[in-house]
Amino acid sequence: MRRKFLTLLVILPLFLSFGQTKGFAENEGDYENEFESKDEEITENEKSKATLLGPQVFQTSALTSAAGTNDQGIPYMYFVMHGTPSALAVVDLNSNELVNTYTLSNSTSAWGLDVDEDGTVWVGGTTDGNVYSYNPNTWEFRDHGNKLTLPKDTAIQDIDAVDGVIFGSTAYGGSLFKYDSHMDELVNFGQVLYRKEFAKSIAYDQEKDTLYIGVGSKADLVKFDLKTKKKTAFLPEEYKDDKYVRDIRLIGNELYARMDPSNRLVVFDKETLEKVDEMELNSRTVSLVSPNEDAIYYSKHNSLYKYDLINKEHIGLGVPLLMGTEMLTLDFVELNDENYPGFTLVGLIDNAGNILKYNLETGYYEITKLELPPQPVTLYTMIHDEKRENIFINGYMSGGLAIYNTNTNQSVLHQNISQIESMTIMGDKLYIGAYPKSRVLELDLTKPWSALNPREIMRLGEYGQERSTAITALPKLNKVFVGTYPETSLGGGALAVYDLKEDKYEVYENYIYNQSLVSFLHHKEFIYGGTSIHANYQVNERGARFFRFRPDFPEEKEYIHLPLHASMITSLIADKEGTIWGMADGTLVSYNPDTKEIRTKQILELISGRFRNAKIIEGIDGNIYGTVEGKLFKADRKTMEVETLMEEGAYELAQDSKGDLYFRNQADLWKYEINQ
Repeated sequence: MRRKFLTLLVILPLFLSFGQTKGFAENEGDYENEFESKDEEITENEKSKATLLGPQVFQTSALTSAAGTNDQGIPYMYFVMHGTPSALAVVDLNSNELVNTYTLSNSTSAWGLDVDEDGTVWVGGTTDGNVYSYNPNTWEFRDHGNKLTLPKDTAIQDIDAVDGVIFGSTAYGGSLFKYDSHMDELVNFGQVLYRKEFAKSIAYDQEKDTLYIGVGSKADLVKFDLKTKKKTAFLPEEYKDDKYVRDIRLIGNELYARMDPSNRLVVFDKETLEKVDEMELNSRTVSLVSPNEDAIYYSKHNSLYKYDLINKEHIGLGVPLLMGTEMLTLDFVELNDENYPGFTLVGLIDNAGNILKYNLETGYYEITKLELPPQPVTLYTMIHDEKRENIFINGYMSGGLAIYNTNTNQSVLHQNISQIESMTIMGDKLYIGAYPKSRVLELDLTKPWSALNPREIMRLGEYGQERSTAITALPKLNKVFVGTYPETSLGGGALAVYDLKEDKYEVYENYIYNQSLVSFLHHKEFIYGGTSIHANYQVNERGARFFRFRPDFPEEKEYIHLPLHASMITSLIADKEGTIWGMADGTLVSYNPDTKEIRTKQILELISGRFRNAKIIEGIDGNIYGTVEGKLFKADRKTMEVETLMEEGAYELAQDSKGDLYFRNQADLWKYEINQ
């Protein structure tokens, strides 16, 4: 184990621009986040027992964009707005005004977006794989239905539209499909490469009737001849440590492949499949060839660049982007504006809706923030405060934190915070495990929300950690303990111990060998923890571990052996009598630290996910309440007899001072009344 000790010299403000290359905009596959499960519908019978409180978190978050022109020459920019459900926003680029918004039903996000030759816009969605189209000439919007046919597929990752024929790539089956909208015919070509869950990007070569696909993880590139059905994997070994090939462009006789997470763009001869060039960039992609010259555009270090394809020269254009942002998309249009003669480069530079217009002839440019429509977003992490008066509720992917007061039935929304993986309260402070880069934030609940409140106290991204999935705070020691889920490090999750008084922290890397730390509980003289067997997109064959350590001696951990095999141990709590409770997959577990007695009660046989499938609390009536895979249940602490309150549709859990329960389903908060 490698132990590191750091002193914090600077405490950073919280606000992380969603457009940062390493922020939310660069992790869209991490919808992926492979960790999202589709919430079930609540039945009419169950609705009679629960009260709908409605959406709590709204965000204006543009995931991606594309530009095109209708038959009359009006240039439009199309934005996929993250939400539950998502939406397609249409903006007139001459006026920068929102023209239309269309609901992408059955989708909470969408990454596949392309404009066909006739100007039709095509969208590939998640969490069902619905394909949508919008015709800017007729203003007709259509939902063409779910195009995913393989059991593991839950999301369309990318699409390429050619004359009304849509080629799509998927996760988590990592497959390809072809949808002919004229004939309404669907063909699925199956998984691209064995054991590759993500077919992340796709490009169609119409002349050769060939597809090029970027897959992961780990990264690879595949050529798929649609006539012969021959597949050829050709990514050189030196790039296979990357996670994905995130974007592919066909430019002339060359193929441009954007590696992720490294900032490398690799160029291949599409005939020989040999590497011919490499360049560094920070933008998500590069433009197609300029209409004015043999050049493509990209961004690096918050500035716009041009790459001369003839002279192989990189030219800085002196166009600074917003602090912490890079180009997410790049397209060419003709505007009806005297400041923009001929062709203009347009692109999205962050999720907040800031766009760049750069004229190719004059070099004139502007950055404009568009008024895009906010959408309700799926709720994610929930906890109640110590008095059970306020419930803190985070939004999935695009973030946001709502504080719902159970006495007034009103909520206050703070939008400038990213996705939260874990929360704990110590006195007047809320400690937050934030995504990405495994950041830890401190929110002073006695002070107004501001640029310095919450403040960032720790960031573990440099250790290869991405999610702070376990957190607890100890008032007596004035320390915060954080456990992480790794995505780019070689081992398992890290344990980080932050000393609030000294402003310094220690990091214990790969704390439980090749496993993630997903739950923490402080009880008496120990911190108890639970792990997940998932780390770095690998699976540890040894089951999840239940362990404890003394806060002053974190390196001296003690394993507690459970009489079952589980993939993850989550949501640890201690009841008023000192018994430890947790969920081991779909099984409720109790552990008496004094007698060492362990009891179990299976609630579900099968579970999904990697670290978020269950939440338990001790009710004020002394019962254990919990949710697991959408099921809401009550358990008697003495007999462990379980009563199912709702069969499905209930996720996360909190309770008010009257004893009523609160859970989330998709974007909605619900209240379930408990008769005391």
